Amino acid sequence: MRKLKMVLLLILGLLSGMTYAQKSKKMTKTETVRTFLNGFNDPAAIQQSMDLLADDYKFSNPMVELNSKSEFIELAQQIGQVLTGVEVLEVAENGDWVAVLYIFKSEIPGVEQNMATEWFQIKKGKIVASKLIYDATKWRAIYEKSEN
Repeated sequence: MRKLKMVLLLILGLLSGMTYAQKSKKMTKTETVRTFLNGFNDPAAIQQSMDLLADDYKFSNPMVELNSKSEFIELAQQIGQVLTGVEVLEVAENGDWVAVLYIFKSEIPGVEQNMATEWFQIKKGKIVASKLIYDATKWRAIYEKSEN
């Protein structure tokens, strides 16, 4: 009986250790960025994406510059109304930076497919900054029309 208890305790300890190791598995910088972008393809995963952002996350694109996670979440909620997905084409990692070439898709006529590159800076497992680069010419025209 004593041996059985020892074996059961040993098995329980091993299972607990395996569960902890799985939960605490640190993502690579590339995995962090892919997980973040996946939230724009799967509404059920968007909270996981937002959890990867540092509170003082800095975001810029050709039309806006934001200085906090909360500002970005507001923008993401607006974008989420027209964005239909992100197709990652290429990813490159160097130091704290991950560069991604992707196509972001929208339901707005004239800008259904948009080629972009985004540069993400990762520190301590969090996205602290990103710079989104794309041709915003048609997007600016759409925003101007919607404001009038």
